[in-house]
Amino acid sequence: METQIEETCKLYYDDFEPFCQWKREEHETLEIHLQEFKKQHLRILLEKPGGVVTITGERPLDGTRRSRFRKQIKIPKNCKAEEIRAMLGGGVLQIRLPKQTSAFPAKPGTTESNTTSSSMPSSYLLDIQSSCSRPEVNTKLALQVAGVLAVMVASGAYAYHHCGHAW
Repeated sequence: METQIEETCKLYYDDFEPFCQWKREEHETLEIHLQEFKKQHLRILLEKPGGVVTITGERPLDGTRRSRFRKQIKIPKNCKAEEIRAMLGGGVLQIRLPKQTSAFPAKPGTTESNTTSSSMPSSYLLDIQSSCSRPEVNTKLALQVAGVLAVMVASGAYAYHHCGHAW
């Protein structure tokens, strides 16, 4: 009887990639289209050391199925991280990334301008599988250095053994 109860409590997940669109105006805004998601289905986490915003969502579809997603956004260097805001309305989650204002106005004769664009370089959208944490990078570097040192020691030992007796 217990086995039957365990099987009915098993959850199945439908992972999906929501449609996202960047809007640039006086601040940058990422719009994530999430029809049928409610505020209680969403979680937004700001990781200040890494400069990343993680957005996750999960909602029930039926008794044992759930729909979920996970999205990470790299925070631009010119963003005021402490003023990041999120708002859900009409099935669209808006993540507002306010820009820092420059202390110096643009010099006359320069080609700097504030343009509006609906997309942002792909480096601002991070895929969780492709992101690399700092310990993984250090481990890879340590292994490469250890490999080079092992080759150098082996070469030195070979040279000493075969050429060292001639001196």
